[in-house]
Amino acid sequence: MSINEIIRILYAPLKAAPTEPFIREPNGSHIELPPNPRYKKKLGSEVLILDLETRPLKSTEDFEKGEYDWRNINHVSGGIFNHYTYALIHGYDYKFIHATNFEDRHATWIKPSALANHIRDYKFIVFLDADAAFRFMHVPIEWMLNYWDIKPQHAITMAKDPWDPKEPQYNSDRFNRTYTNTGFMVVQNTENTMPILKAWHECPDDRRYANCSQWKQPKFHEQSAFGEYIRYDYDDYVKELDCGQANGFPGVEISNCQGKFIRHYWFEKHLVKVDFRENMMNAITMPIQKLFAENIGQIITKTEENVIH
Repeated sequence: MSINEIIRILYAPLKAAPTEPFIREPNGSHIELPPNPRYKKKLGSEVLILDLETRPLKSTEDFEKGEYDWRNINHVSGGIFNHYTYALIHGYDYKFIHATNFEDRHATWIKPSALANHIRDYKFIVFLDADAAFRFMHVPIEWMLNYWDIKPQHAITMAKDPWDPKEPQYNSDRFNRTYTNTGFMVVQNTENTMPILKAWHECPDDRRYANCSQWKQPKFHEQSAFGEYIRYDYDDYVKELDCGQANGFPGVEISNCQGKFIRHYWFEKHLVKVDFRENMMNAITMPIQKLFAENIGQIITKTEENVIH
């Protein structure tokens, strides 16, 4: 039996349906799905979970030397494992693209072209940075699309960055509008998607958008370019989520960015591995709990009195 089959079997009793009435938090509270969900069936291979990296996986190098150890892998491998496992659980396509660095701009500028080159083959692409993770690996993306009310016209969905009144310009554009974070994106195949991605990719060339080249290297690179220019031409086709929905992580008080569904660990990146570990342990230990709960194989013996026979 392959690891793919094992993971699907482990998660089979945990998986939520696209129209599940609610998702239970670990503390027992519920996140309820709004009425009239749009996505009622699983999309399967119509969805691509996409990873983009210019860096090789250090864990792969260790594996090839016979030195792989989960405890020693970095957050990049931890995030990639989270994304790949999520795709396996729900039957989505998955791609890891090892991209070449640009000569004249920051590595994160690989995002628009990679999305453009694959969106024609899918209904949705879900992209995450390596330091971002699915919080609930048993919850399908269809459920989140329903929860966020992603409509057919929404070409790109992103969550806002935190906004701090003490530093109002740090995550804001020239119009004092909060940036959206490109560390998690849901890209939908619409008639406007390719024009958006093309405009974004070509933005630093300064042909359509004067001075966009200023974001080739300085923070926040392609994210700043999208926030300063692209979204203003395509505002009707961009869905902006509150920061806490799909950005940040527990402990971030600014804008309540605590990663309700997608966690993005801009700091404390090692916690990506913790999220993955906790999700996997839930799936692995549930069958063990079943053994004890149902006394399978008569593993529990009851005694009436504590005496030596």
